[in-house]
Amino acid sequence: MKWKSWVLVSMLAGGLALVPAALGAQSYGLGDQVLTIGVAGFKGVQGAQASIDDDGYLYNSVPGEFSYYLAPLPLPEGALIEQICLYADDSDTGSFQYAQTYLVATKLVPGGESPATLQIPGASVLSSSDVVYGYYCTDPLSYTLRGKVDVDGDGNLDAAVHYLTLYLPAASQNSLKFGGARITWKRQVSPAPGTPTFGDVPASDLAFPYIEALVSSGITAGCGDGTTYCPDAPLTRRQMAVFLAKALGLHWTEATP
Repeated sequence: MKWKSWVLVSMLAGGLALVPAALGAQSYGLGDQVLTIGVAGFKGVQGAQASIDDDGYLYNSVPGEFSYYLAPLPLPEGALIEQICLYADDSDTGSFQYAQTYLVATKLVPGGESPATLQIPGASVLSSSDVVYGYYCTDPLSYTLRGKVDVDGDGNLDAAVHYLTLYLPAASQNSLKFGGARITWKRQVSPAPGTPTFGDVPASDLAFPYIEALVSSGITAGCGDGTTYCPDAPLTRRQMAVFLAKALGLHWTEATP
């Protein structure tokens, strides 16, 4: 683990209150989607100071210091992260300072265990004074977001939460500034089990992984006594309502008097 990761572990251990970044209108489907996190979504760790200029860019306002800022990812379980980009104004050509954004998994620590954080390999991007104002992106990624990750490397899966981390040194005349981050991602259908749940939907069926995903999510229990799915039976509007409401987690809002 790099020294910056060790610093982040100690900061996280001290406790951090974060406000989730707004995801905006929710969308579904397996196509590419984009999550943008503005500067307001990044919160300083252990009192890190920052200022925002007239252009809406965040800069470290403490001379000679570097600071860390974290933004939680409001992405669903199983999201496939394909690329991370940061927006920056890096005109600090007189030094080797840079802004860095990277993805980390942080262990949700049970009583008696030590805190730990894991920097996800390949999910890191640096600004460059060669580009100055603009955006900088990682190479294409293929990282699946899961609620359990082996954060501390002991071979056991740990309950974990993912953050996008910003490392931002101070720069002379506010010449190193951060404008936000963009994550390209897509939803995935969960892998199907080795043994089919229903006798009439074998593993060779083209719909097998999708039907098994409905079962695993509690959306369907099949038909009849539960040993079959009846894949070719007509779907009533009543059944459609049950499927959609469960899949989307629909709920109503009570009218206020």
